[in-house]
Amino acid sequence: MNTYPKSEPVPPPVAAEPLPQWQLQEAKNRFSAVVKAAQDQAQIVTVHGQAAAVVMSPQRYAALMQGQAPHESLSQALACALLDDEEAEVFARDTSANPARELSF
Repeated sequence: MNTYPKSEPVPPPVAAEPLPQWQLQEAKNRFSAVVKAAQDQAQIVTVHGQAAAVVMSPQRYAALMQGQAPHESLSQALACALLDDEEAEVFARDTSANPARELSF
């Protein structure tokens, strides 16, 4: 039995106003218009009604990326050092609510 509280999905951040949306086919046919519009405001490209891509100006992209650590490759992430004792204590699992059962065979 799982006694952990169920977590609610985190909603995406809400923009002050909805961003303009382009269906993929229309965005392909009018790509220069999409790029021109993206200089003022990010443009959403949808596939089957779902957001699939965002087109934005290089200045906006640079502002979003500023201060973020570069993405590591999977091999770099897996090669990181293991937790030391102090860090392991912080992430230790609390089993007091569900102590281990004794089984008889």
